[in-house]
Amino acid sequence: MATSGSSGASDEAGSGNASGEAGAGNSGGDGDSGAGNPGGDAGSGNAGECTLPKDCEGVDNDCSQRTCENGKCGFDYAKSGVVVGAQVDGDCQKLVCDGAGAIKSTADDTDKPTDGNVCIVRACKDGVPSQTPAPSTASCGSSSQFKCDGKGNCGGCQVDGDCGLNNLCATYKCMAGTCMNTFVKSGEGNLANLAGDCKKNVCDGMGGQTTIADANDLPNDNKVCTKDVCTNGAPSNPPLSNTSSCGTLSTCDGAGACVCSDPHACDNVQCGVITNGCGAQVTCPNKCTGVNKCGGTGNPNTCGCTPTHALNCGSQCAGSISDNCGNTKDCGSTDCQQVCPDNCGSKSCLSTFCYCTDCNG
Repeated sequence: MATSGSSGASDEAGSGNASGEAGAGNSGGDGDSGAGNPGGDAGSGNAGECTLPKDCEGVDNDCSQRTCENGKCGFDYAKSGVVVGAQVDGDCQKLVCDGAGAIKSTADDTDKPTDGNVCIVRACKDGVPSQTPAPSTASCGSSSQFKCDGKGNCGGCQVDGDCGLNNLCATYKCMAGTCMNTFVKSGEGNLANLAGDCKKNVCDGMGGQTTIADANDLPNDNKVCTKDVCTNGAPSNPPLSNTSSCGTLSTCDGAGACVCSDPHACDNVQCGVITNGCGAQVTCPNKCTGVNKCGGTGNPNTCGCTPTHALNCGSQCAGSISDNCGNTKDCGSTDCQQVCPDNCGSKSCLSTFCYCTDCNG
């Protein structure tokens, strides 16, 4: 059921998918082979050819879907003989997949052509359409009230309404007693459609409407870890594999969800709670030891100690003092002569502190 335009476009797409684009995808993957090592740093997941299938070159069709596995572009080909969704009724042909990503046309003698004129008998033989006038005994008209003239015309009308009612797919005219009807070609027509259902409402070539499969009317679910697929008019959103990247630090889980993982978020953090590269709050292991506490210096993610005492001996003249952060100072060298007031007559160190006696004044 193919027109020459559809067949030609499909042949080009199929040829490119089967050979040129598939080769280009593999070549690019080899050049970036080192970027996808498991456990790499934050940016390593994006170093390949692709993050999503849409990043790869080429155009998806019923016979070939782009894939992105481990950062490398490829193609998923439909099996040979799978019927393509977008068909044109009445051309004695059927579009099917060739198993290598291309679309080919095969003879289909059941796909008889029609233009809505019941006074013309149309047929297929070995994929070639033919037409002959209907006999003069055949009925025609809006309610089969007239007869064909044996030459392919419906005679006997008086007004346009005798031939039929105009609609988006047909215009009916009575000219000189003969119905001269104009029908929109099969598969065409400006009809209302529902987006994302893999179908298209078109004219049937006989003045009526019909629904055909539309491989371009993809069911977009706005999820990065699913494919948007049309299969013979049926929409689906199968999940990407669990090796597919869906962004920085993120990988698809094989069930359609994008999962973020940042195993190195705490590498340069000593303690406390941080926001990782996925936007999640995580508690890092406490690496603080001894007198050092998490946030001890005012930074919530750094180990440290805030002194409770200054290392100033003052009037202490023996022993040592500590700031409670592991730092000490020997006070045995304190000179009481310098500590005590000048008006003290006796300046001495008693019980680790300087004392002044006999103060004058």
